[in-house]
Amino acid sequence: MTVCSWPDPGPGERTGDWELSCAPAPGAWRPWRLLRAKSWLRREVRRTRPQVVHVHSLGVHGLLSLLLPTRAAPRVVTPWGSELKAAARHRGRALVARLALRRADLVLPTSREVAATVANRYRVPQGTVTVLSWGVPDHLLDQNRHDHSRQREEARLTRAKYGIPADATLVTSIRSTSPVYRTREIVDAFAEAAPRRPDLHLVLVTGHRPSHPAAARAQQHYLATLHPRAAQLPGRVTVIDQLISQSELFALMRASEVAVSVPSADQRSSSILEAAAAGCRLLLADIAPYRELVADGLHADLLTDPLGIALAESLTGAAPLRAADRWANQELIGRTERASAQTTRLERLFEQVAGRRTGRGKTPGSRCP
Repeated sequence: MTVCSWPDPGPGERTGDWELSCAPAPGAWRPWRLLRAKSWLRREVRRTRPQVVHVHSLGVHGLLSLLLPTRAAPRVVTPWGSELKAAARHRGRALVARLALRRADLVLPTSREVAATVANRYRVPQGTVTVLSWGVPDHLLDQNRHDHSRQREEARLTRAKYGIPADATLVTSIRSTSPVYRTREIVDAFAEAAPRRPDLHLVLVTGHRPSHPAAARAQQHYLATLHPRAAQLPGRVTVIDQLISQSELFALMRASEVAVSVPSADQRSSSILEAAAAGCRLLLADIAPYRELVADGLHADLLTDPLGIALAESLTGAAPLRAADRWANQELIGRTERASAQTTRLERLFEQVAGRRTGRGKTPGSRCP
């Protein structure tokens, strides 16, 4: 498999059995870089001869997909909920999303709400849209087979690693620190609850580091606005200002009593699925994709607006999830969200879409962009 990427994801993310090719002239003026990217991308398509092109996201990679030859391999598009929300407010983004989706042979949102948006707002034929969750890696799910004494020891070690009090009721913001995930609102709500709940401890995970300089500066500025607020709660807030792996984040979830995710738009988030598998009480925004999860049987607390008041009240009364509800969440995720099963389904969809174009059902060898 070949991955064609606009940013260089960095050596820490270059794992797995795949080849990475990055767009030329990083840091150059974006229109000039896009002009160069056209010849680079078409050269990669000729070199790898992919059976399926999988377009991840409708941002810059959606734009890159428009540079592909008309007769290139069938296209599969995975749209992000946040990008579709941004497209609703920006004509240029909306045009890129519309063109990329209309040219797709298959669109794979992770929630039913986004599937409806793709079909209704962008007039993509419903037969082209299939909801597919990315699930939770098998090795993370299998950790739930450990005995309770081992789990307690692992939680103790994880807390010690990040300097988190061993006896605290741990609340973890499980999404990247950014305005999209309303991290400032989480900190403000925690500050309201903290005087009434001296046992609470909040963890913020910086998460994804943007490669684009302007986006990186914006993230740093956002983090800088949070530090003074956290400093007003000495010993109560831990900011993990470093990249951590998926396994490390899952270990942190398993050491937490409460997980928080409150964006104003999202899809079927793998982070939430992982937190459910880890046994956390889930405090979630009351948005359609999260209501879908609850309708599917997930035990979670949905927070209505105004978010700050609802989250502060929930944190004040926060308690570990009941054992029966924790087991039910873990059973649900293990039964419906095992990543190996989701990957098998994805491969079959690839084979089907490739077969419709070529008359054969082969497993694709490239993903680009």
